[in-house]
Amino acid sequence: MTTFTDLNIPQDIVRAMNGMGWEEPTPVQVAAIPEGLKGGDLFAQAQTGTGKTGTYGSIIIGRIKAGMRSPSALVLAPTRELANQVSEELNKLSAYTGHRCIPIYGGVGVEPQANKLRKGVDIVVATPGRTRDLIDRKDLDLSKISIVVLDEADRMLDMGFARDLSYILSKVPRKRQTMLFSATMSEDIRELAMDQMVNPQELLVSRDEPVLDLTTQYFLMVERNAKNDALTTILDDGQPKAIVFCNAKHRADRLAKKLQAYGYKAGTIHGNVAQNKREKVIKEFKDGSIRILVATDVAARGLDIDAVDLVLNYDVPNETDTYVHRIGRTGRAGAEGTAISFFMEEERKMIRDIEVRTGKPIHPLEITIVHRPEPEPRPHAAAHIVPRDSRRSSSRAGNGKANGRNLVEINFGMIDKLTKGEIANMVKRGANLNPREVGLITMGERRTRIEIVGKDAKKVSADLSASTYRGRPVEARLV
Repeated sequence: MTTFTDLNIPQDIVRAMNGMGWEEPTPVQVAAIPEGLKGGDLFAQAQTGTGKTGTYGSIIIGRIKAGMRSPSALVLAPTRELANQVSEELNKLSAYTGHRCIPIYGGVGVEPQANKLRKGVDIVVATPGRTRDLIDRKDLDLSKISIVVLDEADRMLDMGFARDLSYILSKVPRKRQTMLFSATMSEDIRELAMDQMVNPQELLVSRDEPVLDLTTQYFLMVERNAKNDALTTILDDGQPKAIVFCNAKHRADRLAKKLQAYGYKAGTIHGNVAQNKREKVIKEFKDGSIRILVATDVAARGLDIDAVDLVLNYDVPNETDTYVHRIGRTGRAGAEGTAISFFMEEERKMIRDIEVRTGKPIHPLEITIVHRPEPEPRPHAAAHIVPRDSRRSSSRAGNGKANGRNLVEINFGMIDKLTKGEIANMVKRGANLNPREVGLITMGERRTRIEIVGKDAKKVSADLSASTYRGRPVEARLV
């Protein structure tokens, strides 16, 4: 059996691995760590859950000095959740080396993150949009970077971060070690690798690893209006810890609320959920406070959660690779898992497509669906009628309100070469508004103010702050 010591990993890192309960290296670690510790560029096909964070983490910590003022290593990740998880793992790996690592991402205030950078840090794990913002603010100095990691590079390209990645990498010294990890090997990924790397070692070690023998796959043919009953019937059998995937944010919201009304401990994550709420929901799912996580693909990308009993595709994804990624959330770390997908009759052909992609059968699920009556509506508190004079005086009391209109300011302006129409579309999409709810738009050089008609400014601001535009996080506030 190969050990971590056999891979030439420094003993302080091996000691931390032992403390984390790691017993033996994964295939991607065996293949990549010895090469990476030599300083060469790496281009690896690896899925979430295959040990890639431990791979590049041990290489980074093994090759850079601790206690430097400016960061020596930069890890770029597509989502806030993945940035947080990677940072947590790298800090655990550096328990005995003294390296400092911080996560950087949008959707939260930029100043606290800038303050942490000013205090000194060795490793920055960041999303591309916020990284670019901090570079432009001159709060992030990349001149001393010697190692760059692009984690889930395919997803970053899918999410529209290509221009941000090019900009960020142009600010990093050309003489550096670059490691790229991707679940797929598309032409775009190969082009990115060739542009940014020098004679990279190419490692194809885990293309199909998420589809493990320990994951049993089932399908259920079901009409759309029977999906809720099918879901609750399945969830009532053994009360599994489950991730339920939907294809749209509004569907995830509705489904989570329905499950909560039935009494299930359920939470939801998607791109419009505020960052602090997303972190809270993920923590509660990890510790078992909630048993069901309703998620969309982008929000769930990079989630590394053990002991998930069931992945359920409430909506079948449009692509087989997305299916593979979803069901890779269960059947991990030696534990058995189950994946169940709801197919409607017009989607039946995709069952065969998935079987061809995975090389494994999807079995028909034999269950008797139990109909559950609609949950009893909760009693509403009596409406509080505000006297006309009070309403008039409160409209003059500030908080961004003026005659029923709310002023919200965002971090985009004329310098971004956007039209007012593009700003309006950004706001409508980011906060789910209709055209009548977007009023006067006043553009400045770097910021723009928008009147929001007939909507709660605080909620609109929060929704916008949880969204991105052209790969860049939107920062919104009341004015």
